[in-house]
Amino acid sequence: MKKGFMKMVLGTMSLLALTACGNTGGTANSAATDGSSALQEIKDSGKLVVGTCADYPPYEWHLVQDGEDKIIGFDIDIAQAIADELGVELEVQDMDFDGLIPALSTGKVDMIIAGMNPTEERKQSVDFTDIYYTQKDALVIKSEDAKDIRSEDDLKKASLATQKATIQETYLLENFPGAEIQSVPKLNTAILYLVTGKVDAVLMVETVAKQYVEQNEGLEIAGFDVASTPNESAIAVAKDNKDFLDAVNDILDEMKESGQIEELMRTNIEIMDENTVE
Repeated sequence: MKKGFMKMVLGTMSLLALTACGNTGGTANSAATDGSSALQEIKDSGKLVVGTCADYPPYEWHLVQDGEDKIIGFDIDIAQAIADELGVELEVQDMDFDGLIPALSTGKVDMIIAGMNPTEERKQSVDFTDIYYTQKDALVIKSEDAKDIRSEDDLKKASLATQKATIQETYLLENFPGAEIQSVPKLNTAILYLVTGKVDAVLMVETVAKQYVEQNEGLEIAGFDVASTPNESAIAVAKDNKDFLDAVNDILDEMKESGQIEELMRTNIEIMDENTVE
């Protein structure tokens, strides 16, 4: 039987978003401006404040179990491993994707982990770790439209949606000037637009696309490759905090070499499957 909607809430908690916007727990920006060590300040505070956008399964999403709403996922597990290695508590702040870099730059969070691609434009504002995961994009469409959307040529005058401030948005804007493109803060909003017929297709990374297809009857991944650049995920930290950046890179290197990164991705896909009702 086709799997139905998942037993979870995907990134629509306005209270959490407001809390994220008002958070002042990050230490990185103050360290950069007063010359002290961001890494040492994080250790002294006993807390690592991480910014994310929790509508990106299996990277980060909201799971409700026994009445408790928790942000979990592949990226969250990586962040937890970093916090554990540093000997501090992890605090996760959920916000819109386009608010993440401003939050980091103003010291509201210590780092960003949100499947973020280290583009040259973003590097003007923040520093990035080494790449920790790479995958390609995919286009989600309605199954009933598969016969009409068979190549990128069919998208030139279509109505398309993706997440605001992402490399997917840039790709659509640059390559489909004749299409109607809707950029939204949350991917679940883009999927809602697709399900209700407001758009013809949604562009996102393949692993996330597969999860949304599993959640929603009548959706599928288009049967052709999208010619966008593969997505390379990295963690962002505030500018000029080399000690913190080096420490995070060292932890990521150990996780990649041990196979822990791949294992965490497999585990989180399994968690999503387990929380999908038949």
